[in-house]
Amino acid sequence: MTLAFGILSSRESPESVGQLIDALGPGARVWVHHDDAKGPGPRPLRGEARRIVDPAETAWGEWSLCEAILRLLREALTDPDWRYFQLLSGSCLPIRPIEDFARHVERSDADAHVDMVALGDDDVALMSHGFRAYAPQGTLGHRVLRRLRRWYMGPHEGSIDRKGLGFSLPTPGREDAPAARLALEGMRRIRDGTAPGLSHPFGPDRGCWVGSTWWGARREVCEWIVAQPEDGELQRFFRRVLIPDEFYFQTLLGNSGFAVASSNHRISRFDDSHPVRLGLDDLADLERSDRFFARKFADDPQDPARLEILARIGAQGATRPRATRFRRGEARA
Repeated sequence: MTLAFGILSSRESPESVGQLIDALGPGARVWVHHDDAKGPGPRPLRGEARRIVDPAETAWGEWSLCEAILRLLREALTDPDWRYFQLLSGSCLPIRPIEDFARHVERSDADAHVDMVALGDDDVALMSHGFRAYAPQGTLGHRVLRRLRRWYMGPHEGSIDRKGLGFSLPTPGREDAPAARLALEGMRRIRDGTAPGLSHPFGPDRGCWVGSTWWGARREVCEWIVAQPEDGELQRFFRRVLIPDEFYFQTLLGNSGFAVASSNHRISRFDDSHPVRLGLDDLADLERSDRFFARKFADDPQDPARLEILARIGAQGATRPRATRFRRGEARA
């Protein structure tokens, strides 16, 4: 199984991203999308790593992150030889040998590996993330959905980590409150398209899915994703919602007919809406997991947790960071 890796680099240090690239091994095909507006990009050395020459200027919560992923896919697909693509962030590292990962995806019956939840089947996900899924930002519908969410959650939200995301939970005992029951029923009606005045592209034949950004897929799936029309209904809708990278690709895959299995990423626990940095105390949990990559490591190539996990898997870059020289490919319109 020939692998391709796409790395989204933003504010991570050039040395940390270079260490990740080294850890992927000397034969890996690697493309890096770095937003130059956020700071200096990786200064590479490895001939296998290529930097996207027309990067999108990315902003948290906006469509630009989806656009950056699409540019990575388009560039990677100019290489005809790989069979499986894995998306990584600049704060990821492998936690098992890459050879084991290659064998895993080759033997897998799945066409794609992504952690995701169908909002139609899960009230926790619906009430936590539905306000973002069913109405664009800045609209009256979005404000209505936010209000329903507040009625349901109550004054003291809890949280639970699932599927590579942190989901909000209501104040204990809140679900039985009349306002919470009304909010849940209202959100269900909006989801099902039976609430007047609030429209979205989902219904009985097309569900909405939410999940982790960090997915992987076989080549034919990647080709199908980039072939989706830019003026299609889903892309036009998700260009306007909040944090679309947690919805767009997941919704495509959830409705695609491709076989989808769990992600190959272990995402660290969440503090509010952000994953906390992994430390030495987390390594036992990483080893017990069945995943092959983890996020989020500290942005320091000499961080003890980074060096320890790389040493355990025998990866390059385990003892000292090494710069990486990129080969610039041609920009693709």
